[in-house]
Amino acid sequence: MSDAVLTLLKFGLLAALYGFFAWVLWAAYRQFRGEPNRPAAATPIRASTGPRGNVTILEPPELHGSTMEIGDELSIGRAAACTLTLDDTFVSQQHARLVRRDRQHLVEDLGSTNGTFVNRERITAPVVLRPGDRVQIGSTVMEFA
Repeated sequence: MSDAVLTLLKFGLLAALYGFFAWVLWAAYRQFRGEPNRPAAATPIRASTGPRGNVTILEPPELHGSTMEIGDELSIGRAAACTLTLDDTFVSQQHARLVRRDRQHLVEDLGSTNGTFVNRERITAPVVLRPGDRVQIGSTVMEFA
């Protein structure tokens, strides 16, 4: 190879390396810029009649026992806009949602990379939840009641 091609390859590798370091610093900044996200009480989006339903977090241990009311919709993901924000690398920004339709509660995967599981089975379409069903998103396991 000519010296010019080798020089271009060196600069390209250097640029890629600087880009990678910038990406790592940006990710670290976003991770540590605020308080860790904790589940907060869910508030219904709109008033509706019918059973409310709730989920109780069983795993991970630091969130064990946290209970959230589903209301009309409970969005789950890493994004701050989600009703239940999970700090887990296996959870997508907008991972799943639990909704109430026709007096039933359903769980729906929103095209996540790692999937949503109900009773240890990966779901590909909305699934009606029954009391005692376990929903797993990343390393978080919740029980529907």
